[in-house]
Amino acid sequence: MPAGAVLPFWLDRPPGEALDVAANAAQLGYPEIWIGEMLHFDAFALAGAVAASTERATITVGPLAVDLRDPVALATGVASIALLGGRPARLALGASSPAVVQVWHGRPWTGQATKIEEAVVLIRSVLAGERTSHDGPHFQSDGFRSALGRQSAHITVAAFGPRMTEMAGRCGDRVVLNLVSASQVAAAARSVQVPVAVWVVAGVDPTDEGFHQIRRQIALYLDAPGYATALAAAGLGELVEAARRGTRVSDLASLITPFHLESVVAIGSKQEVIERLGRYQEAGAEVMVVPVTAGDPGGMRTLTALADV
Repeated sequence: MPAGAVLPFWLDRPPGEALDVAANAAQLGYPEIWIGEMLHFDAFALAGAVAASTERATITVGPLAVDLRDPVALATGVASIALLGGRPARLALGASSPAVVQVWHGRPWTGQATKIEEAVVLIRSVLAGERTSHDGPHFQSDGFRSALGRQSAHITVAAFGPRMTEMAGRCGDRVVLNLVSASQVAAAARSVQVPVAVWVVAGVDPTDEGFHQIRRQIALYLDAPGYATALAAAGLGELVEAARRGTRVSDLASLITPFHLESVVAIGSKQEVIERLGRYQEAGAEVMVVPVTAGDPGGMRTLTALADV
């Protein structure tokens, strides 16, 4: 069984589908449920709903953009999920992208590596029950002590590129990668001394609708910082160049073939998906499945097939 399941936020799907995926993953015994944030629910609100409806799965909130919540708010959020859910909760941080941070939220997108590292230090101090006394280049907090008490601090850092990966391995408890090949995972695993997790889009016997769902989602990442470089290195270089020339997302999606997807997602028959996920595990990663849901409500077919492994 994969080490966890990720609640996907596919385009043109009902937001409530995330709760269906969470319920299915919990029912099938997936050890960890990841809850990110994009165009749908607030991540901590959704995590609270998942914590209330599940009993055993470890809940990881994120990766959340380090620019959109201050460290005190992040620490308070994950501590709240831990207490309300009656089990330790984990936090994941990342840089996100200029489109999300600058265009959507009007925040500056600069100095991401140093900003994340500073945030991790302050978050750990809050979760340790300490009174804050921090005056850094990016964050300041003085005199705050959480009334929620001391909580465990497990912080995963999302990374792309050598600098971010080195920083993530230095300050995080785990590094997470997304939309990368097994060889890229292996390179990251060799460069850090902490566990590496990887999000892998997976679809067992996907329908045409499911295949289109994957293509459209990946098309959005072809010109995103970090993702573009990683996808080019994984064999999608001509698509990345097309995105940089300003090709429309719908046209980019139509150019994506199964050959392009082979190195960065796991779709096909049950055996084919298992083999592809196995490559990531052999590369040294904990595999977190992002289930395809179009043509597979709540990702149940895929989650069930992989739970049987």
